[in-house]
Amino acid sequence: TRIVGAADLDGDGYGDVLARDKAGTLYRYSGTGTGLLKDRVKVFSNWGGSYNAVVGVGDINSDGKSDLVERDTAGNLYRNNGDGKGSFGARVKIATGWQGYKGIF
Repeated sequence: TRIVGAADLDGDGYGDVLARDKAGTLYRYSGTGTGLLKDRVKVFSNWGGSYNAVVGVGDINSDGKSDLVERDTAGNLYRNNGDGKGSFGARVKIATGWQGYKGIF
């Protein structure tokens, strides 16, 4: 199970949170601006079973939407481009050799 603070993913101006359960389902909890979160919305099923680090990094591809970066157990780094509506596109490998780092922040 992982929980990631991931910026504004759905374009409403409030910070959102992502959580992955033991079954590998990734959920988004949209922020409300009051310190509370809305009910969860499923983003992906069977997602990230080999990931040992997931980071909400903001916009790293300059399209104005918040993205995710993940590292798998082999040290490969992936990016999922945010769609600005609370979901993400397919993963894209962006680097290798990251297994030597204890964490990604």
